[in-house]
Amino acid sequence: MNWPRPLADAFASAHPAQRRLWLALSVLVVLVVAGFAALRLQDAIARSREDVVRNRLMLDVARARADENVALGRTNVSAKNGDPRGAIDRVLSANGLRYTALDAQRGDSTQRIVIEAAPFDALVRALDTLARQEGLRVSDATFAARVEHGTVRAELAFTR
Repeated sequence: MNWPRPLADAFASAHPAQRRLWLALSVLVVLVVAGFAALRLQDAIARSREDVVRNRLMLDVARARADENVALGRTNVSAKNGDPRGAIDRVLSANGLRYTALDAQRGDSTQRIVIEAAPFDALVRALDTLARQEGLRVSDATFAARVEHGTVRAELAFTR
C-alpha cells in the first residue's frame, strides 16, 4: 500500500514501541467502525424482516377481501321484476334519504341518482339493503364530503 510520504517516513523513524501502539490504535479504530457498521446492518435487517411480515399480512388481507368480493359477486339476489326506481325510492325513503333521479341515457339500463346531503352511515345502510334485498348494486359512485360532519353528497349509478 502506498502511504503518503511524510506518514511513511514518520512511521519508519518511530520507535518499535510507538509502531506497535499506532498499529494497535488503528486496529482498534477499524474494529469500532466495523462494529458500528455491523450494528447498523443488524438494525436494517430487523426492519426489513418486520416489513416483510407486515407486507405478508397486508397481502393476506387483500387476498381475503378479493375472495370476499368474488363471493359477493356470485351471490345473486333474484332480480325482481319491474322498475328499479320503486326499490330505490322505497329503500332510500325508509332510511330518510331524499334524492333526485337523473335522466337515463339511451340504451343504458343504469339508474342514476344524486343525493345532495346524506349521513354517510345511513347511505351505507341503504346501499347494503339495495344490494342484498333488491339486487341493485352500485356500478359508479362519486362522494364529496360536506361541511356538516359525517354528511356527504353522493352521485350513484345502480345496475342489476
